Amino acid sequence: MKRFEKALLEKDVKFIDLKYSDLPGRLRHVTLPIERFEQATRQGVGFDGSSVAGFRTVDAGDMVLKPDLESAFVDPFAQEPTVSCFSEMYESDGATRSERDPRAILARAVAALKKETGADDLMLRPEFEFYLFNKAEFWTDRSSAVYRIETDELKHDDPSGFSLFKGPAYHVAPPFDRSSDFRSELSLMMAGCGVPVKYHHHEGGRYSQVEVEPEYLPALHAADGIMLGKYLVRNLAFKHEKSATFMPKPIFGEAGSGMHVHMYLRKGSSGEQGDGVSLFGDDRAAGKLSQLALYYIGGILNHAPSLCALTNPSTNSYRRLVPGYEAPVIVFFSFANRTAAIRIPGYVSSASEMAIEYRIPDATANPYLSMAAVLAAGLDGIRSKTDPGAPLKGRLDSLDRTLGKKAVPFSLMRALDELKRDNGYLTQDGIFSKETIDKWVEIKMDEVEAVARRPHPWEFSLYYGC
Repeated sequence: MKRFEKALLEKDVKFIDLKYSDLPGRLRHVTLPIERFEQATRQGVGFDGSSVAGFRTVDAGDMVLKPDLESAFVDPFAQEPTVSCFSEMYESDGATRSERDPRAILARAVAALKKETGADDLMLRPEFEFYLFNKAEFWTDRSSAVYRIETDELKHDDPSGFSLFKGPAYHVAPPFDRSSDFRSELSLMMAGCGVPVKYHHHEGGRYSQVEVEPEYLPALHAADGIMLGKYLVRNLAFKHEKSATFMPKPIFGEAGSGMHVHMYLRKGSSGEQGDGVSLFGDDRAAGKLSQLALYYIGGILNHAPSLCALTNPSTNSYRRLVPGYEAPVIVFFSFANRTAAIRIPGYVSSASEMAIEYRIPDATANPYLSMAAVLAAGLDGIRSKTDPGAPLKGRLDSLDRTLGKKAVPFSLMRALDELKRDNGYLTQDGIFSKETIDKWVEIKMDEVEAVARRPHPWEFSLYYGC
């Protein structure tokens, strides 16, 4: 309630906007006059669940939204003063929480992990990586399949000579970096909405790939922050007559965009931004990693192939997970190694600050489901005392150097097959229902088949003259 009251004091608010996620992870919303606030909080707002992907059939579609007032922020893009809240989804009685509500799924995962470990919260820090284009055109029909992008950093006729940067563009400075001011504006906007930013910079992709990294937040707030961050990025790009994409691999031969997630279990303090002590640290242990952290890592690595169906749920995801681009292709953990599935940062100075970075996920995921699945895998590792093995050294992003380790699935279909085979850890503690997993597989298999049935332009290059 404090965040909502603060938001109300900032402006003469006229509307309340209820935002929520469908099952695949797209943001949806409904807007009410502020006079309807008390009714919306008490009774909720009815909506048609059959028109929201992944929820209901048309013969039983009624559902109810209720605002989570602790997620409130003033929407910077609303013409009239508007307070937005992420929302909880209920059955038609307005009292029974929907078991498919993505936020409820993550909340159940966090609760189970806290109960098992005695932690006060799980802290997450995602990395936003995306491309910022001047224009993106794409279409398919019976006689064509085309995409074309334009960006300030890809202009062959730019008289300044600063458009075509040679070599990796990580941390490149202006004038090669054309989006620095955009990122600063975005960072201030995110902070104003309750998602403070650690830093921003140009990423490795030469043609306007950027990164904005928020500070640590509790898991549910962090997942809300991912939805909010994508909303702000897209709308700010639209405001500046640009186009932003979180696609994992929009440009062949350039760096892909992931959503690496840093995490640790926190004990002590109710502060939101990394206060308290990490239960993943132990000053007496090798590498300062606690046994709890090792079991947690072991669980994630053990289930990584099936996790990919939720953390990397697009056909495009697997164009990023290839050798040569600092993207994981082998499932292992390591210290300071950016080819690892789980990296232990080499610059952590104290065990009390110990965190791990899971590098496989990307932003096509529903962040609530993705993070819930990762937590469930870590929880299973803790309960089963799963040994992650010794940390490996060296650049291990080539499939001929697996050293007996699991490989990341090479396609969404393979990841979905893994999920169908390995999902018991997700249904423990009622985190995911079997019906939710089955619905997820159904939705994603439709996408796989839709892509597989259509001719690809590169096939013309390979086979037209056969």
